[in-house]
Amino acid sequence: MSPVLEPMTYDELGEQYRIEMKNTSLSQPRRDLFRAMANLLISLRQEYDRQMSIDPDSIMAEGAEQRKKKAERTCKDIITLRTKKICNMAILGARGANVAIENLTDEEREYYDGILELSKRHMVEVDRLRGKKVTTGTRIDEPPLRDRIIEPVPAKVEEPVQEPAIDPNDEFGPLDDEPFDEEPFYDPQEMVQEPEPVPEAEPVQNIEPEPVREPENGSGTEPDGGMEPILIRILEDLPAFAGPDRDYSLSKEDVVTLPKVLADVLVNTEKATVIRPTP
Repeated sequence: MSPVLEPMTYDELGEQYRIEMKNTSLSQPRRDLFRAMANLLISLRQEYDRQMSIDPDSIMAEGAEQRKKKAERTCKDIITLRTKKICNMAILGARGANVAIENLTDEEREYYDGILELSKRHMVEVDRLRGKKVTTGTRIDEPPLRDRIIEPVPAKVEEPVQEPAIDPNDEFGPLDDEPFDEEPFYDPQEMVQEPEPVPEAEPVQNIEPEPVREPENGSGTEPDGGMEPILIRILEDLPAFAGPDRDYSLSKEDVVTLPKVLADVLVNTEKATVIRPTP
């Protein structure tokens, strides 16, 4: 860890906390941030011990204790805020994003490299569990980049291109040596498919309808299928509905004649009442 460039004050620590709270991205700190915060906590601890040795019950001792505790809590909050931002940067870097790391201190750079490596391995965990082969572009026996000897690539000498001889009697010009791709030959007779035979339809048998039996008297069924007209009065607005012969749109206080099958439904649901004409 690099030494402290200059001592950090108590007010400077609070300003650094406010900057980290205000910005969503990682701010540019002093390069010796961690060592400076550590030295500040040491000095505040020494000041507290000195005031306690003078008078433990004095206001100075109580104030020194409060400053020491608040500085410790502020340092933890600063580290927590910056650590969350560094983790987000490492996740973006693991997904291939171009992340700027110039705002990291030396301690944070070491932490970022470790999280970045773990994030890369964690990103392919599903592929590993499903059996997909995960490959990298680096061989096991490949030396590190700093140990590689890069040999200069010799310049490529272009050979002169020999143009084919042109026959003046050939109206199509010279042909290339490479054969051209011929289109496949299709026989029109092979492409025509014979239609599949359609199965013969079975003859339709004449089925005589069963005779309709009229209901016997006293069986409880309506002789006209419930289409007897009934005069009713609508008690509330009703949505439009379809009847056996037409559509209906009824409002409150409407007096209409409906088939008995519809009138019974409205009367039973208390949406209408039967009007019985006086003799």
